[in-house]
Amino acid sequence: MTSSAVSARGASATSRGDRGLRPSSFAALVLLLVEYGLGIWVNLYATIPASDQGKGVFAAFGAAVAHGPVALALHALLGTLILVTAISVVVRAALARRVAATIIGAIALLAVIAAWVSGARFTGNQADGASFGMAMAAAVALLCYAIILFVPRLTGGSDR
Repeated sequence: MTSSAVSARGASATSRGDRGLRPSSFAALVLLLVEYGLGIWVNLYATIPASDQGKGVFAAFGAAVAHGPVALALHALLGTLILVTAISVVVRAALARRVAATIIGAIALLAVIAAWVSGARFTGNQADGASFGMAMAAAVALLCYAIILFVPRLTGGSDR
């Protein structure tokens, strides 16, 4: 293979990874916005069963999905889907060899994990601090995905 063929092949692989990075980041952004609204609704209007009090993170998550109000179950399941999407963004950025996007995606992933844990903690103890932590972590993740989408150098896009 000639060096130009290797170069063209590498560019093609990078553009394939970039095509997946932007849509994954957009999906994460949209899912987080839906999750944010659903979380506000749950916080204001849903009653978390008293039997969920004092449960650990994973037990509280399971109880929210299995026995919680429908909105809470949807919120918990959507949060888990967002976690999978956040992992996908980091993997796509790494495969595309976009270092800055990988770092920002990793920060977003950590924020999503923090929001997920805070949400499960809130289900177990209904503490205001857990609710606030969930909201702030979601805001950090939203900002990270917006940066990935709107800063062309991070994903190899043009400045058009």
